Amino acid sequence: MTASHTLRWSHGEAKVLATAAMLDSCVFQLPTGPFTPFARAPWMGTVTDRSIIGHLRELGGDFVGIPFGAGGPMPGAAPEWADLATQPRLHPIHGPSGDSDWTITSTSPNSVTLSLDYAPESPVLRLERTITGREGQAAIDFTLRIHARRAATLSLGLHPNFRLPEAAGRLQLNADFAFGVVHPGFADHQRPDFQNLEAVPTRDGGTVDFSHVPLTAHKNFLVQLCGMRGPLTGTYLDEGTGFELDWDRSLVPSLHIWHTDRGVGGEPWNNQFRGIGLEPLASAFDLHTDVSAGPNPINRRGVATAISIDPARPLDIHHAVRAFTN
Repeated sequence: MTASHTLRWSHGEAKVLATAAMLDSCVFQLPTGPFTPFARAPWMGTVTDRSIIGHLRELGGDFVGIPFGAGGPMPGAAPEWADLATQPRLHPIHGPSGDSDWTITSTSPNSVTLSLDYAPESPVLRLERTITGREGQAAIDFTLRIHARRAATLSLGLHPNFRLPEAAGRLQLNADFAFGVVHPGFADHQRPDFQNLEAVPTRDGGTVDFSHVPLTAHKNFLVQLCGMRGPLTGTYLDEGTGFELDWDRSLVPSLHIWHTDRGVGGEPWNNQFRGIGLEPLASAFDLHTDVSAGPNPINRRGVATAISIDPARPLDIHHAVRAFTN
């Protein structure tokens, strides 16, 4: 059984696992009662097959990926993307941070810090991740500190996962961004871009309203909101509650949205998981880190798709989730 630590503070309780430094669960205490916005896979705590990557064995509410992505070829993608996607898939996908068991290095009643050493061939020396319940508020704070072994440019993704309501369209998402791009594997080649979440183009020539999820016609769909201008808010329209996701947009300028509604088969998924990944990225989608670090159709438009790390100074990246009532 993986090691864990439970945080308790004035406005909530959360459990953090050593595996992938995963946020297993989090309950915020609001004036209207307990509120649980994060997703949690129904198989958590039951998968013992170590060939299944850590963040899938224990797929909960928040983890980090550095380098971020999976990579591999993309049949059917537009040439500007397909010609870049020539590398084999990354292993492990989303980097060691999303697979390994971290070490719990310090704890307090409302906080935990975990660390992970990377292999000698990696430009990353060590990661430290601190998760803290914010006293006096229904909020949880995350800090990722990256220690570099050598200077490098590589992709990074933060990976909060939120639950989908049962009824279609009853989680409302609000975001302000410079431009949106549909994932090359799902995009209409003639209409890959969009300007608002209400009209996201699909490969069949139609559009979907990504401001209200779950979607009805698409079990799996991925988009990237580039040049985010503020936090994202999600409101559960039938519950009178919601969350705000905020992060360091100067370092991590995009938001990747991964919508899956029982759309993934195979182990451990078995078409059970429902959730929406709202993932702050310095990356080009979930492609190979080499695609993100090199010229690509997103960074050519002025939006960074990678971070730079330097052994002379650690890099801190912050994000936070705050709960609210309407």
